[in-house]
Amino acid sequence: MSAGESVPTGAEEARAAIAAVLADADEQVRRAESYVAAVEGLRVRGRDRSGAVVELDHGGGLVDVVVEEHVARAGAEPVRRAVLAAVADARGRLPERLTAIAAEAFGPDAATTAHVREHAEQVFGARRAPRFAAAAGAADGVLR
Repeated sequence: MSAGESVPTGAEEARAAIAAVLADADEQVRRAESYVAAVEGLRVRGRDRSGAVVELDHGGGLVDVVVEEHVARAGAEPVRRAVLAAVADARGRLPERLTAIAAEAFGPDAATTAHVREHAEQVFGARRAPRFAAAAGAADGVLR
């Protein structure tokens, strides 16, 4: 120590430790707020190869549906199958997107990110390549 420096006291060390804890808590709040804002703004699109496109929110709620005219003319059942296939496609994208948002906010190796991934895969399922029927329904995008 040089001549003008004072030796830290227990109280000064305690204040510094408290300040560090508060700064860390503020950073965690900032990360959590950033995560919440990104999740609330999340929209995913899913497509069916016959021409339906859907948009879901972060909870899997349907936000929008677009069905191409040729599918709409085919009748209610082909529309139903196309929309359900597009919803399944969109739901399959949610775990990856939610995990990416968590990784950006909390870090890719954070326990919170792992929890978000596990929960999203449990709720929405892990992404798999769709298996389309090879029979008569194959042309209208029926998932089997």
